[in-house]
Amino acid sequence: MPPYRYSSLLPGPDSIRLLRLLPHKDRTAPIQCELFDYTLQEPSQGTHLYEALSYVWGGQEKPRSISIDGQDLPVTVNLHGALSHLRDHFFDRIIWADAVCINQTDLQERGHQVQSMAKIYGKANRVIVWLGDTADDSDRALEYIYLAAKQTTNPSSNQAIQQAIFAVLQRPWFRRIWVREPLFNNIP
Repeated sequence: MPPYRYSSLLPGPDSIRLLRLLPHKDRTAPIQCELFDYTLQEPSQGTHLYEALSYVWGGQEKPRSISIDGQDLPVTVNLHGALSHLRDHFFDRIIWADAVCINQTDLQERGHQVQSMAKIYGKANRVIVWLGDTADDSDRALEYIYLAAKQTTNPSSNQAIQQAIFAVLQRPWFRRIWVREPLFNNIP
C-alpha cells in the first residue's frame, strides 16, 4: 500500500481535518479511514458533530498503521489501540485525533493547528479520553471511582481498590501538563 500524502488544508484560520473511522464487525481487521477538510466556523456557537480524542502518543516509534483513502499511514501502538476500540460495528465515527488530522511533517500547519487545539477540543461534541488498554485492574478502578463519585460518604478503604485506582491515575495521560493543570488545580 502506498504511504499517505496529505493535501493542503482549506484556507482559513478555522480549517481542520477530521477522520472518518469506517465500521467493521471484526475488531482485529485493518483500520480503514477517510480524512476530510472541515471548518469550525459556524453561525451558531454550539458544538460540532465530531469527537476529539485525547490520548498519549507514546514513543515516536510507529510500528502500526491505518489505511486512509487506500494509503498507509504509520501510527503509534496507543493510537491504533484507541481507534480499534472506538471503531463501531455498523456506523462511521467522526473523530479528531492530532497525530492523524494534523500533517506532522508540515511545521507551519502543525504550529497553527496546535495553537487551535483548545478551540478544536472545545467545539467537539464530546472529548474521549483514551488511557490505554485494560491493565492493573483499571476497569475495576474506574468502576470504583464512578461508585465513589455517587456516594456521599467516603469510598471503601479496601487496599486492593486503592491500589487499582492509584495504578489508573499513574497512567501517562494524567502526566500531561494540559491535563494536570485544569484537572488537579481545584483539588484542596
